[in-house]
Amino acid sequence: MRTLSICMLLTACTMLTGCGGGGEGAPAVSTSSSAALPTASLAWNPIEDSSIVGYYVHYGRQSPGQSGSCSYEAAQFVESPNATISDLQPDTRYYFTVSSYNGLESACSSEVSTVTPSSQA
Repeated sequence: MRTLSICMLLTACTMLTGCGGGGEGAPAVSTSSSAALPTASLAWNPIEDSSIVGYYVHYGRQSPGQSGSCSYEAAQFVESPNATISDLQPDTRYYFTVSSYNGLESACSSEVSTVTPSSQA
């Protein structure tokens, strides 16, 4: 598979192998917070394959603990190679991964995690 690089704001990128990374690399992760609930912003290099119509960002408070798994609490579909996941709980560890979609979903990339900032209330 092609190499996919995923970044989350405020940190450096690392490389993944395709969208179904199989554990070879892990993206970097960061979050931001204001008066609202924390958000996580992700960006990655798109897969150079015209059949790819979008990506799923999978995330949750628990890791499935298995490389390539997409079994998370939630997923968000995006057509472009970036996403903002909002309304996350403050001071909570979240796990993130990405898969590509072309009518069939690929295995998920390597997982990253971060703890969201505390509430700024």
